[in-house]
Amino acid sequence: MDGNVGGGACPGPAGVSIGTAADYVGVSVETLRAWQRRYGVGASAVTPGGHRRYTFDDLVRLRTVHDLVEAGESTATAVRAVQGPRQPQVAPDPDVSAARRLAGACMELDGYAARQLVGIALAADGVVRTWEALIRPAFTTLERLPLPPARTVGAEHLLSHVVLGTLGARVGREPRDRSAVVLACAPAEQHELPMAVLAAALAERAMRATLLGSRTPAATVAAAAVMPTSVRVVLYAHLQLDDPGGVIHSLPDPTAVVAAGPAWDGVPLDPAVRVCNDLSDCLSMLRPG
Repeated sequence: MDGNVGGGACPGPAGVSIGTAADYVGVSVETLRAWQRRYGVGASAVTPGGHRRYTFDDLVRLRTVHDLVEAGESTATAVRAVQGPRQPQVAPDPDVSAARRLAGACMELDGYAARQLVGIALAADGVVRTWEALIRPAFTTLERLPLPPARTVGAEHLLSHVVLGTLGARVGREPRDRSAVVLACAPAEQHELPMAVLAAALAERAMRATLLGSRTPAATVAAAAVMPTSVRVVLYAHLQLDDPGGVIHSLPDPTAVVAAGPAWDGVPLDPAVRVCNDLSDCLSMLRPG
């Protein structure tokens, strides 16, 4: 984004008028006034003459409300999504209706609609909530549909690519330092999506991550682990492992390793290796200090 609003200049400290704000958000002036009056969301600045002015942050919030309403949410729900502090450590309740809409868009191979739904959720709720409350339930919905496998697989592939593309377009805050968390998949593991989600969640928290992707050779993981900028290694495995723990045993510092994914359940590992199968737990383990 270039920061321009409605083709004009980015709003300065004093903000922009309600007419300019309405043009940017895509609603009428009357709608903006109604949102301010009924829900308390709107202009946060006031001129000395008593006129409301909309800052850039106001415009972003209001545009998100508009997009959520367009996606089928009530105005009250949309406003709640952009107000108040987030609590990402609390597991959110899945939004069943949104997950069904996302699954439906993928079943119809409507990539545009799927990208819109995922993008809106990410803008409003961040990576963790979007993954737990929207994307995972959508995958579950697709798995349970009594449809021919060929059609279901196509929908699942589309959803995976939509999520990867949408997450890849997100840029978090500038990382605090050059040290990076290395995210890799076991040599036989081709499910890269969970590590891409973790990378995006780390970026939101200003933590640098290097994603090596699916089927990372053991030698590559070992080489990455000793790079001067590597501080942690997350090795993901969803499928049953041919050589359980083989890659991890080859790494020099087991205290810097997180074994992520269901395939590690029951695998004998060095007690210093941390094991997780939950996005929030992984983020807690990777938190500096």
